[in-house]
Amino acid sequence: MAVTIQNQYLSATVNEHGAELASLIAKKTGIDYMWSADAKYWGRRSPVLFPIEGRLKDDQYVWQDKTYHLTQHGFARDCDFEVVTKQSDYVSFELKPNSKTKENYPFDFILRLNYRLIADSLELEYEVINPSDSELHFALGAHPAFKVPLIEGQAYEDYYIEILPNKARKVIPLSGGLTDPKNAYLTKGDVLKISHETFKDDAIIYDLEQEETTFVLKNNKDDHGIALKAKDAKFTGIWSCYPAKGQFVCIEPWWGLADTVQASGKLEEKFANNVLAGHETFKTSFSVQVF
Repeated sequence: MAVTIQNQYLSATVNEHGAELASLIAKKTGIDYMWSADAKYWGRRSPVLFPIEGRLKDDQYVWQDKTYHLTQHGFARDCDFEVVTKQSDYVSFELKPNSKTKENYPFDFILRLNYRLIADSLELEYEVINPSDSELHFALGAHPAFKVPLIEGQAYEDYYIEILPNKARKVIPLSGGLTDPKNAYLTKGDVLKISHETFKDDAIIYDLEQEETTFVLKNNKDDHGIALKAKDAKFTGIWSCYPAKGQFVCIEPWWGLADTVQASGKLEEKFANNVLAGHETFKTSFSVQVF
């Protein structure tokens, strides 16, 4: 099942399975800014990453002397969410644990994804609620894939990402799907040119230090693109498939990160993870403006 919300400028469709954004269409132009989810390249559009982001070392972690297994990006993207609120321009989805999730993630949680259209932007708000007395350990991330090129006749290489504010930023490399922060380096500019070769070493991960940052995906042929504003993300990953030539680019705000190559495997020592006290709520958001 899918839910559609709309306003004067935009129409957005979100699937109940994974609470995944399936389309984001500008009414004036008819442009759908989301990737088609062609399984030949990558069969998803905008999965939510929870309760981990990226990979665990050996796909496992240890909590209170017990070993648990989770595959890349966790299980939320493959779960059916419940629609808890629906308005013409707003919808809220909720996921709670069940016997299957408890097998490899023993925590109690409530995960809410809220989608709201505001003029020419879509705001995505994420909430993690800890309903228990115990600490909740988690990571969280978004993975929206935007269609590149947006217009027929353009080339993938016509596109680039401008990162604002203009400043040097730390980039954390990946090694075998794990992060290698000890070999982080500084960028030299504020523009990332897009080609398929850009992603030959996997995702490009920017350490944002939770500073508000805007990623503007645009091209040198016309005025169409998107501006993704990350309010307080710890990191943002830029990714597309390689060597397959999928016609998309993902801009992914993350509140967490894949295990490091030196990870101990103990959840309480996990790099960049979040710890939520009993009966507390974690809330964050980002927005996607289309033009």
